[in-house]
Amino acid sequence: MSRRSISPQNSGIPGHRPYLIRYSFPAIFLVAAVLCALPVYSQSQPAAASPAITVTPGTRTFVVWGDIRFTDPAECDKSDPDARQTIVQAIANVDPRPDLAILTGDVVYHGHDSRDWEIFDKQTKPLRDAKIKVFPVLGNHDVDGGSGRPDFFKHFADLKNYSELAKSGWYSMIYGDSLFLMLDSQLDYRVDSPQGIWLHNMLKGVPDDLEFLFIVLHHPVVSRASTGLGRTRVCKGQKTAFVAPHGVDDNERNLKSILEDFSQSHPLTRLLVFSGHNHNYERYVEKRITYVVSGGGGATPYLVRRDPGDAYRDSGPTFHYCKISIDDKGLAFAMFKLNTQDGSWKQSDSFQLPRLSKALSQQ
Repeated sequence: MSRRSISPQNSGIPGHRPYLIRYSFPAIFLVAAVLCALPVYSQSQPAAASPAITVTPGTRTFVVWGDIRFTDPAECDKSDPDARQTIVQAIANVDPRPDLAILTGDVVYHGHDSRDWEIFDKQTKPLRDAKIKVFPVLGNHDVDGGSGRPDFFKHFADLKNYSELAKSGWYSMIYGDSLFLMLDSQLDYRVDSPQGIWLHNMLKGVPDDLEFLFIVLHHPVVSRASTGLGRTRVCKGQKTAFVAPHGVDDNERNLKSILEDFSQSHPLTRLLVFSGHNHNYERYVEKRITYVVSGGGGATPYLVRRDPGDAYRDSGPTFHYCKISIDDKGLAFAMFKLNTQDGSWKQSDSFQLPRLSKALSQQ
């Protein structure tokens, strides 16, 4: 599973979508874009089949969280069993009830281990009881060098019937007037690779007036976590764990160039990138793109030396989840941080993004 570089190329296809029919037209347009073989950047490989899923907005609210690492509670130096369960229960109790929950990867600690998945099934029951759809992307722990990949999506009710995901771990979701592109960051995005062909075709098929585009992947596109080996207290302070935060790979640096080109060619589209991998929370805005690292779902926290460009300033561990709401005015984002000492919650970051098309019409 190589992760090599890519060449940034893409362009937009004009599209017209009246506001009153935004819940139907994007689905028709974007599915057609996939099925009708838009021009590709290489003929060396055919574009791999991938699901195009439609989720009908209800409450127009969804959550994002990741890097949980469901595993044996005894492995508290790898994942905090109390924190991860508290976060799941909090998501299940979000008001209004989220239409969907996005997982930024590393769902379990050992993707090949059925026992970890049994714990996942047990501890995520509150989400199923609340009828919250769960849509993940693959993390490095989920694939375990490849052996965890074929069965990964079978553990998610809304994805298990898509057999193509056993080989191609990327897919799209249409959510009202928003589009999610769910990437497999274990693989590359080169223009002649299966995922790269699919990604470029999807970006090329986006209407000029799409309101929101969400890119979800495990490895961060922008992150400035402290590098090098560090130590942190775990297991209710009874043990010490060594942690080594991750830098940004060349693969994601090149993806960043592709996304910047897209954003420049689609000035009316809000672009947000959700990732994980670094077990904390970070938020950056660069060239009109919002980057959120949400990796505080339970895995052993990483230390973050806060960069001046990071909109979030708190030090120390940040177990959390993110809540996103979309209405006629725009998007509202809030990050809720868990106090592990008393189990209380605090809204620790927030921002709003007005619809660019609406703002332009009011000028």
